[in-house]
Amino acid sequence: MSTCTICGGSGIQRVSSQRFRTCQSCLGTGRITAASRPAPLSKLSTVDPSIACLDSVPQKVS
Repeated sequence: MSTCTICGGSGIQRVSSQRFRTCQSCLGTGRITAASRPAPLSKLSTVDPSIACLDSVPQKVS
């Protein structure tokens, strides 16, 4: 485990000069754990080819 670099270990993230929120990176714990194994991205499949690339303009399917 290591200290969260986003909140500095406090678990509270400064959003602006007067706003704070729970740190989303460490979920308020102040600690980050390394992943035990990488996510199996190669096993993910796209259900609809038109949403494969989020940047692209949707193409008309004929």
